[in-house]
Amino acid sequence: MFASRPGDRFRARGVLAVAACLALTGGACASRDAAPAASGSLSLAALAGTPWTLVSLGGQPLPPGARPPTAALDGARVFGFGGCNRYAGPVEERSSGAITIGSLAVTKMACPSPAMEVEDRYLAVLGRATQYVLAGGRLVLSGSASELVFERPAP
Repeated sequence: MFASRPGDRFRARGVLAVAACLALTGGACASRDAAPAASGSLSLAALAGTPWTLVSLGGQPLPPGARPPTAALDGARVFGFGGCNRYAGPVEERSSGAITIGSLAVTKMACPSPAMEVEDRYLAVLGRATQYVLAGGRLVLSGSASELVFERPAP
């Protein structure tokens, strides 16, 4: 045995337990605030089935009274709530961290302010997103128009 003192045996078991957890889960035991995923391991498939809620639009928080837009991915589709209407459209992963979002189909309800303004800005930025990254437990979609920052809803 490699432990020479009684406390070392328990410490060694703890280190082995953490190592086993990381090995078995691929690091999923790590905190939500971990560093961004390495570009080689990031994929849309890994994000499938996770609902995301918008917390920042173009670097600004949502205006008071606005329902936050949402996004979800399932393979080759992105869909969600835009702030007033539902939307869906194709998404293609060009390479790890790089995407193309096709034309979005959107329902056509009218909503009071600020819902329509938030939705218009959100859908414009979403439609031009070309990159995505996970950073600090957040999903960031960005492109030439601006960026969208999402969080997972609290359980």
